[in-house]
Amino acid sequence: MSSTMFRSSFKFLVLLLSICNIAVAQAEVLDALVPRQSPSANAASLPICQNYARVANLSTVGLNSTYRAAFLRSSNLGTFDARAILDVESPKLMGMMMDVQLNQQCGNLSQIAIEGAAANLTQGTVLGLPIADAPGIAVDAVAMPIVQIALFLVMTGTFFCL
Repeated sequence: MSSTMFRSSFKFLVLLLSICNIAVAQAEVLDALVPRQSPSANAASLPICQNYARVANLSTVGLNSTYRAAFLRSSNLGTFDARAILDVESPKLMGMMMDVQLNQQCGNLSQIAIEGAAANLTQGTVLGLPIADAPGIAVDAVAMPIVQIALFLVMTGTFFCL
């Protein structure tokens, strides 16, 4: 009987300590992020901040395969030109993210770009373009059974010829 009482009080103590630990950890993180996310009022109009925002937006799309595929599919520039735009801007992001002076002046624009890209994807856009449907044969298309039968015949015919 005393062992179950000890276990329940031990569980309560562990639960209490874990709740306190989470509260302390969240307070430390919020204090660490506040200075980077509070730019001055006219920071958005500065050319360096506009460049950082452009690089952050293009790099977010370029470094995420889902966003990248949607952009390449939707861009009217063509695959190679659209890819070149993303590939040129992506290497610049890490240097800008780690630049303390730039982040103090402009704010954490890379985090804003990540959140904005996620919100835009759920609304069906990427970098301001509506996401186009992927080309190809749909699963419920009439051509799908014909293609499957043709592939089956080619595979079985090759197997039986051996």
